[in-house]
Amino acid sequence: MFKKLQKQAGEILEFPSDVLGAGPKITMIGRSVMTIELFQEVILFSDEEIILGTSEGRIKISGKEFVLTTVLPTEVHLKGWITQVSFEED
Repeated sequence: MFKKLQKQAGEILEFPSDVLGAGPKITMIGRSVMTIELFQEVILFSDEEIILGTSEGRIKISGKEFVLTTVLPTEVHLKGWITQVSFEED
């Protein structure tokens, strides 16, 4: 019940979902560094693609020469050349 109330209050007050801890947070620096926080699982990783499962669906990042520099339970740091970021619903 608290989560539902928290979500409704956040929507009324127009808080971003990452402030409420609900959705993923993506930070990019240029096209070569990305941090993704608050994801649930790594579905696929290769040197040209990473797919992450989140509470709001999947995040697909395409590019080349990808390297995961940090991997934590809910956070990854990605380096490489990022060409596309897309969001897919489950």
